Amino acid sequence: MARRDSVRRALEVAAEIRRAARHVGDERVARRLRRAERLARREIGPSVPKSVAATALGVSVAALDRWIASGRLPVVRRPRGREEVEAAALLDLLEEVSRLREEEGIVRRVLAAAFARLGQGGLPRPGLRPNTPARELRRSYLASTPVERLRETAELSYAATSLAGYGARRRARGSERGT
Repeated sequence: MARRDSVRRALEVAAEIRRAARHVGDERVARRLRRAERLARREIGPSVPKSVAATALGVSVAALDRWIASGRLPVVRRPRGREEVEAAALLDLLEEVSRLREEEGIVRRVLAAAFARLGQGGLPRPGLRPNTPARELRRSYLASTPVERLRETAELSYAATSLAGYGARRRARGSERGT
């Protein structure tokens, strides 16, 4: 439960920093705000639990699951198989929702409007699903930047080492029982 609370707080801080950075004219201050956002995002990690994401967006987990199932909101699969919402996509969505509420006064169907607006800019990038056709994988690769590819590689490496560590601990426990 402590991780959820710290992620929720860091998510609120990162979203608030993004809102503040939108209204800053001084480039030095904007750089400092971007650095503060990176520090908050480091605390958040690559993904956010669905319950925290749903609370931040002001929707139910079931509604969030519908956006995920439709492929509009990318998810990250944790080592034990649990799906969590990709943190970068959630922050983009939170920023757009706040912009629509503050600047345009939209109060109904805000998430749909935010997804539509982000979709025009190619955000959030839909996550790849199992059994994705090779043509779609290639298109996704060509549309990504080297930084995004490096981030995805790092996430895969982290997942692989986590799984390998889990397997090593499990084998060690099995050998302890046998002796």
